[in-house]
Amino acid sequence: MLRFLWLNILSIHKFCFDYDYKPAEAHAGFFIKFGIKMFICNTAINMEVKMRVVLKYGGSSVATAEKIKGIADYIIKLKKEKYDEIVVVASAMGKTTDELINKAKEFSEKPNQRELDSLLSTGEQQTIAFLAIALNEKGQNAVSLTGAQAKVETTGIHTKSKIKNIGVEKIEKHLEAGKIVLIAGFQGINEEGDITTLGRGGSDTSAVALAAILRCECRIYTDVDGIYNVDPRVYPDAKLLEYISYEEMMEMSHLGAGVMETRAVEIGKKYGVIIYVGKSLCEDGGTYIMEKSYGLEDKLITGISITKEILVVTISNLEYSSEKIAKIFTVTTEFGLNINMISQNINKRNMLGISFSAPFNEKYLLDEAIEKIKKEIPEAEIDLIDNLGMISVVGVGMANNTGVASKFFSILSKEGINFYQVTTSEISMSCSIDRQCINKAVEVTAKEFNL
Repeated sequence: MLRFLWLNILSIHKFCFDYDYKPAEAHAGFFIKFGIKMFICNTAINMEVKMRVVLKYGGSSVATAEKIKGIADYIIKLKKEKYDEIVVVASAMGKTTDELINKAKEFSEKPNQRELDSLLSTGEQQTIAFLAIALNEKGQNAVSLTGAQAKVETTGIHTKSKIKNIGVEKIEKHLEAGKIVLIAGFQGINEEGDITTLGRGGSDTSAVALAAILRCECRIYTDVDGIYNVDPRVYPDAKLLEYISYEEMMEMSHLGAGVMETRAVEIGKKYGVIIYVGKSLCEDGGTYIMEKSYGLEDKLITGISITKEILVVTISNLEYSSEKIAKIFTVTTEFGLNINMISQNINKRNMLGISFSAPFNEKYLLDEAIEKIKKEIPEAEIDLIDNLGMISVVGVGMANNTGVASKFFSILSKEGINFYQVTTSEISMSCSIDRQCINKAVEVTAKEFNL
């Protein structure tokens, strides 16, 4: 099905139609409704294009058989009315991944990571098979592919692998045959031929990576209306964002916003994939993640991210040595820990104290890392604090404005909220606080910055 487009474009920029285009130059020129890469020009254009899209459905969207059937109907509607070629990435149904992890722990408190990957990958495989069966029953030609069958090549450690490459020949062949292609998210295959998984939120990464290599738009469907400037479960007056820049979304995701996975946004930025996030089976609302524009820079703070549970490790009683610092973080990297806030101090006696934070759900990795650090640096005294959370303010407007820090810390201090570690980037500022103060901190900060 080929569609005829008449595009009347009003910019003075050069027209370009290049699938190998790398992203940062322009986003106003992406015609996201059409699922193609097209850049702005000052003339009208007549052309025919084949419409292609990658759709991704999260676990809550495919939690039941009825929801999967509803998605099948929606995909059929899109196939008839909007898109010629559709690739669907699906997560495991509902809480299946958590259930599989808990089941594995009935056999071992620390399951072998290779075997855990083999187990967890079955959740997504189940979903795509059910969806393919539903589509075929409704008269559509659909085929499901595991990560390995879709040639999703990965590298790195088990349970936290990264996508190295995707061989699209098989996918393209199915699309050319008119099939709807369903791909298991969250998984791939490494150089040894082992099944691997991409970590929490890995289906987002799978979907955006596929959109990048298939050169089309990516639409992420979930159980929320889009991306809010604050978690609406914590702050009821939160506002839905129509657009957000890649940079802001990466910061917010990294700092605790659970609606998108950080690596997925990084891939989107690198390859110029505009990402839509919206509610499953609904075309209203939603948020586009894209390159920043002048409008996006108007607001000082775009949003607040929170991580309700973090772990803070403090290592002390060390004579200062850059080799020892390097050794500590070599170990944390070896275990795949996601380190965030880092601080160090050196006293007059040249003794070193160093602290860093990690996600609470990575405690099993942190415990293993601490044991290895103790063996390699026996004199180290290591303390673990597990009753903290983290609040962050994020906004591209921070890059060229002063006074955010004083405003942020003043409002926390005024409310009697103690803050401990602090970390900053060009567009964000974060601090650890007592966990029971998270909701109050969000409320007062949101009001202070008019969010």
